Amino acid sequence: MVTKDVGQIAKEWYEKNEPEGALAEAILRCFFAGTIIRKPGFLLMGETAIYDGKNIVAAPPEKANAWFIRFWASTKPMSSYELCMEAPCPLEWVIFKRRGRIKAIRWQRLYHKDIGYRRRHYVSV
Repeated sequence: MVTKDVGQIAKEWYEKNEPEGALAEAILRCFFAGTIIRKPGFLLMGETAIYDGKNIVAAPPEKANAWFIRFWASTKPMSSYELCMEAPCPLEWVIFKRRGRIKAIRWQRLYHKDIGYRRRHYVSV
């Protein structure tokens, strides 16, 4: 179990992996044109965008087809299904930066990735 606060995790990650001022820029972008979800033990910062298979352009939610996740952290293990459930609404793509490269995954693939998780938590009526 991680004893750090997710805010401290974000600060340390940005200091190690991004240029100076990148955390402040991400917070401002997500605050004014995106989404910041902060719960005990969880932080997600993202914004809506248009993704055409190569380029990412910030866009208002009504025109967007992608979530560009700038940062997320959890103090407990989370499945990709649980992460999808935190988003305000589903969009066609989920885009994120990993090891310095931009990655894009279709929402449905990410949502259904942990099929074993879905089976364990299925409730029949």
